[in-house]
Amino acid sequence: MRISEGLHSKEDLPNRCGVLVVGGGMSGLSTALELGERGARDVVVVDPGPFTGFEHRSRTPHTAPLPGPPPWWRSASPHYAELPGVTGPLGGRSRCWHGVLLPVGRRLLAEHWPHDTADRLLGDGPGSYRAVTGELLDWRHAFGETRPDRTPDDPRAELKAVWPDLSLRPVPQAGWSVDGPEGRLVWAYSPLMAWARRGLARHTGLALPTVVPGLRAIRVLVQEGRARGVLFADSAGGSREVRADVVVLAAGTLENTRLHAQALAAAGDVVTRWPGLNDHVTHGYAIPLPRALADRWARSDHRFLWSDHEDELNANLFMEVHAAGLAEPVLDLWWMAQQEGPFRDEIRFDPPDGAVPGGTAAWAGQVTASFSPADEEQIRRRDEITGKLLEALDVGVAEERGFDDFDPAARAALATGTAHHYVSRLGTADHEAGTVPLGQRLDFGGRSRSVGGLFVTGPAVFPAAGAANPSLTILALAAHTADAVSGG
Repeated sequence: MRISEGLHSKEDLPNRCGVLVVGGGMSGLSTALELGERGARDVVVVDPGPFTGFEHRSRTPHTAPLPGPPPWWRSASPHYAELPGVTGPLGGRSRCWHGVLLPVGRRLLAEHWPHDTADRLLGDGPGSYRAVTGELLDWRHAFGETRPDRTPDDPRAELKAVWPDLSLRPVPQAGWSVDGPEGRLVWAYSPLMAWARRGLARHTGLALPTVVPGLRAIRVLVQEGRARGVLFADSAGGSREVRADVVVLAAGTLENTRLHAQALAAAGDVVTRWPGLNDHVTHGYAIPLPRALADRWARSDHRFLWSDHEDELNANLFMEVHAAGLAEPVLDLWWMAQQEGPFRDEIRFDPPDGAVPGGTAAWAGQVTASFSPADEEQIRRRDEITGKLLEALDVGVAEERGFDDFDPAARAALATGTAHHYVSRLGTADHEAGTVPLGQRLDFGGRSRSVGGLFVTGPAVFPAAGAANPSLTILALAAHTADAVSGG
């Protein structure tokens, strides 16, 4: 039973294909589309989540039941407790991101990334930050709806008046804001747009790959040192093998690491400890705003602001006003920074069958993560900077500290009339990365050096993530992976 053009039910899953992509999020769907651009006609994408429509879901409740986290994942700390990246509907995080287009910094690319990859990201051709950003902004201009309440008012003038040293710019975004009865929502580009016929210009007329939701990958099938397909499980407890000439792992950092580790073991290279896991450190303040400033901010085009502190703090400072679901508007003033190295976080696996090649079970994986003393010191330094603005706005700060997220902090701020500090647990930014970096077990195109016909893409392959949101880099790397798969 066909769901929509290109989207299929489990009954339509072929027994064999040319390229099998595991994961239907930002990296998997984008890689499949890039392969189509290069002439591939036998591409299948399989994702564990259900198909729940094409619409963006930023700040909207899920309207369909989602699959629970797989039983083989657990966390050894409060961090990664909700195990992000292993649940969600088809489309993954591409359906709930803000469309933020920020690249990994040049210094970080030069120091940590393979030179071939860094040169391409910083160049002008396909797979470069410049090309991807230009294409996404063109998409935004083509499909963005004109807002009748737009105003030239700029909240930055108010903020500069109280904090002259603050340098603020509108965040570059592949999306726009939509005002509805429940407040403001964000609509941003997703590779699912190609199926909704609102994709990028070059997707027009593209032969779409086969996409099948509702099947979870158990392991990569490896024979004679080469990937030959994937074993999948469905929600009813059944299993299904799909044979393929090439397998691309695009299932998110945690699952990519597990599937890659199991594939290596099947090829005789057992690795159960995977260090290098890192996430963005997200912390900030929920601040009650004066009504006049809040109203002006809400009407302005400059709703989402950004201050670059990458060189001094390896961090970005963001500001955005929230009103949906709240009694009064609240300013979210938050930092996003990479964890300070060396990264101590890791994933450990407990092979249930002694890593016997051909074993059918999924390896149990445990995430261990914590803030380092250097992370704590950087949080303190960044809080000192934002404290200047709070003081200038004449806003008191509550004494509470500890793990919290923005929503409860916002409600507490409205209840008390004071700013409330929050520090999100590692893993909740959904930006985990770094366990299978390019240039080590993978070449610069994402090809496994140990298992033939196996590729990995997405944030797992980032040698260093920096302070930037990962999606622009994910979209750029999709072209690199597609070139490597197709022999370009």
